[in-house]
Amino acid sequence: MQMFERAGRGFLKAGELESVFRAGLDEELGLAMASRLDGGMTEELDRRPLRVLEATYRIAARLPADADSVPSDLIDELTDGFSAQDRAAVVLMLKSLAPHRSARRDAEHVLHQLSAPVTDRTIGDARVQLLLARAEAQARATFASHPLVVRQGDPFAALLDDDVVAAIRRGSAGGAADTDGAATYSGDPPAPTGSLFLMPDTRRFSEIIEPTIASIRGSGDWNADMEQRRRVIRGFAWISGDKRLCDYGPADAQLFAETLRNLPVDFRWGTATEGAMSRPLEEVLAEIKAMPAKIPRSDRTINRDLTIMARFSRELAKTVWRPRFGKDLIVDFNDFTASIKANPGETDRMPWTEEQLVCAFSSPIYTGGGGCKRRLKADPQGNVWQDAAYWVPLLLAYTFMSREEACGLECEEIVFDVSTPFLLVKANMTKSKDGVTAAGLKRPSRYRAIPLHPEILRLGFEDYVAAIEAEGHKMLFPELYRGDLAKRGGVRFYATTGRYVLDHVDRITPLLRTASGKRADLHSMRTSGGSVLEDSRAKQIHVDDIMGHARKGTGPRNYSKAWFAKGGAAILEKRLALMCEATPNVTAHLARAPLALLPLEERSRTGSSVGCASRKKA
Repeated sequence: MQMFERAGRGFLKAGELESVFRAGLDEELGLAMASRLDGGMTEELDRRPLRVLEATYRIAARLPADADSVPSDLIDELTDGFSAQDRAAVVLMLKSLAPHRSARRDAEHVLHQLSAPVTDRTIGDARVQLLLARAEAQARATFASHPLVVRQGDPFAALLDDDVVAAIRRGSAGGAADTDGAATYSGDPPAPTGSLFLMPDTRRFSEIIEPTIASIRGSGDWNADMEQRRRVIRGFAWISGDKRLCDYGPADAQLFAETLRNLPVDFRWGTATEGAMSRPLEEVLAEIKAMPAKIPRSDRTINRDLTIMARFSRELAKTVWRPRFGKDLIVDFNDFTASIKANPGETDRMPWTEEQLVCAFSSPIYTGGGGCKRRLKADPQGNVWQDAAYWVPLLLAYTFMSREEACGLECEEIVFDVSTPFLLVKANMTKSKDGVTAAGLKRPSRYRAIPLHPEILRLGFEDYVAAIEAEGHKMLFPELYRGDLAKRGGVRFYATTGRYVLDHVDRITPLLRTASGKRADLHSMRTSGGSVLEDSRAKQIHVDDIMGHARKGTGPRNYSKAWFAKGGAAILEKRLALMCEATPNVTAHLARAPLALLPLEERSRTGSSVGCASRKKA
């Protein structure tokens, strides 16, 4: 039936229905305002006929055009709170004037003026629109003395403006009643009538952050790992002044990009209650400007933040930031991203050399040192304690995982009772951000099985996993997930161990540095893994699967299914052979130490080596 009607255009388009409504609103508003402009009536006397007419039209809109009577329950519903006199006036007007009948003739006339289809159905639809428009006009006429209307100068233009009327109604909903029973306006001024947005919204940007994030996640675009994205979005609110949504424009995206380029690489954002974002932006920028030489944020980091905001802006453009004209984004962060030009002679991250890795695994952590906070200092007792400080660097060097992946492993993800022992990198509750949803995969391709290098097994990894399970822990490194939720996992590992290990190695065998002076860090061990695989007989598809990179090309993505065709055991065996062939043995000098565990609260707290003052991100 819909297809048949579409073929004959026996219906009205949404734009035509809106035009009918506007025509009725414009005409009726003039009639509704006539008595007010003539003068001689009090505010209360003026409101009563407006209220009666509004109810009359709303009831008429719900009646068939040929109705001879009006159901009493419909009158009761739409005259709730009316006096008996006013209710009687509504009944009288419905019987004597019968607007539900006369509106049909008016609707046909309007349709001819609009050059719209004129059929029984379209006339009926237009009739209802006209009656609703007349009711709305009578309701709007009651706002004629409102401060927002008076402030406009032209009451007709103000009452025809949907934005002004919406602002009045929002203010009335939350305002205090005046002596006449009307609401006194309070709060923000209305959204500008010349706004760039189709439906200007006067809420503050910070009010819609969480609902919009939930909407984006509901579409499947963002995973549960929202900490960084949430910080970027709140940072934009702070930089832009947390204005009303209707007050934003292209300049705000530009301001955000320019501010990011003025922030040093070690800038700490804080929160709305403490740290930088709890203070005025101008004050923070003035302090940064007065600082001595500082390392700027890289273009890649800035582009990452702009990309996050671009996705957020696209979501808002569906509703509160929908453009009034055209389809282009109004607040378009992609306009301010920097072009990244690859320079063959430069890199943004340096790998570890074999010599540097051997140096790291020759530290007192592996050869024998002190206890809590003295692990990097030689000790006559020569204790080798096993925890994240001992195993995470080994996992990074031999499995090529990222820091967060290694720190967030769970015991059940380590499998020993197979021909090729392996670990599984997957989302889990240890890395969960909300305690409800498993997290920890940067992207789907990071889900993978990595064979355990023989050196990891030789040094006693299976005994360590068994001991942690015997303590009742699911987490492989439980000491990294105690206390403060904001400083757990890889962040805590860096703070308590990683930065000290870096300084220890850098002092003995200086780590490689980029052209900008950035030294190799913990993530650079993953870069070393990718580098040795590059210089091996491994095919690119094998490298991608071991590293957790997305496969490229139709064949690798859709037709390479060796894991299922040959079995996982065969593929793990092949991966292990490739990794062992490519990876240098950087722990051959170490003897297997007997299993020894510090108390949980003392684990992985190495302390400094000599004069450590590192605060750089690793």
